[in-house]
Amino acid sequence: MVRLKELDVLRGIAALNVVIFHYTSKFRMNFGHNYPSKFDWEIGRYGVELFFMISGFVIFMSLQGKTSLEDFAYKRFSRLYPTYWICVFITFLIVNLSQDPKMETNSIPVLLMNMSMIQGVFGIKNVDGAYWSLVPELFFYAFMGALFQLRLLRKMRTIAVIWLTLMLSNSLFTLPFGAYLLNLQYGMFFLAGILFYKIKFDGGDWREHILIGVCFLAGVIENPTLICFGVFSAIFCLFYLFVYNKLTLLTWKPFVFLGYISYPLYLLHQNIGFVLMRKIGRYISNEFLVIFIGIISMITIAWLVTRFLEKPILHFLRNYRFHKPRYSGSFQK
Repeated sequence: MVRLKELDVLRGIAALNVVIFHYTSKFRMNFGHNYPSKFDWEIGRYGVELFFMISGFVIFMSLQGKTSLEDFAYKRFSRLYPTYWICVFITFLIVNLSQDPKMETNSIPVLLMNMSMIQGVFGIKNVDGAYWSLVPELFFYAFMGALFQLRLLRKMRTIAVIWLTLMLSNSLFTLPFGAYLLNLQYGMFFLAGILFYKIKFDGGDWREHILIGVCFLAGVIENPTLICFGVFSAIFCLFYLFVYNKLTLLTWKPFVFLGYISYPLYLLHQNIGFVLMRKIGRYISNEFLVIFIGIISMITIAWLVTRFLEKPILHFLRNYRFHKPRYSGSFQK
């Protein structure tokens, strides 16, 4: 699958926004900040919606060409779970060892349930609050795998109309099980990513543009605030710039780098960052500096995990399945 540098830029932008939101607004809510609340980065919480749109684009792209449901499932598992397990364990260990009275620790059973990634479905708390977004991701993967197996991906326009109708209905009436099983709360962003792929690579026309507009409308109806209207407008505009090759000017190496480490950064930054900021806040009174040190520290840790754990493990798992040696004839020693 072709790697698009612009997608790394978008991942980097999304990751940085989520981190700054957690270290300003979320940290203030949980522990208090001394600097004025006007500096809180509230819009950063919607970096997750950008991640969902990127997933829609990438997952649909991964199901094109010669592949199988088994290969798709294996690639998704190898991409998500090993790194997730590492980050869950690191977070559990650091938070439990920090002995911070304001940080909620977790038991071994909770840790083990978190290894499933779907603990939220059963009402079991996350080792880190950021993990909530992994459930919509997993349900989207399952949904796309089912469409692929049923050979329905070619009917994406029809599916989009049905899916958007259910999303809009859910916003008005709250359909049972809709939020989880059919991704009705966030599906408009995944779907928009798919439609943007079709415009960029698969001969999409005015119908895709209309459906993208309805995705935007569904997102605003689900989140009816002025700030959401503005942020979602920016997210959709960024993707339009991307599909029409106008985002190349923003392929700034720091954003590409943040995209490269975005998954471990997302998984590790929140609770570990809170522990770190509370520790160094005892010695540094300038909270802007505390936030900056927290961001740089977590970027460094995420890079170490990416460079020395995530990528080597992913490389090994992919090579094991797709490039393992094949023998013919008699057994060779």
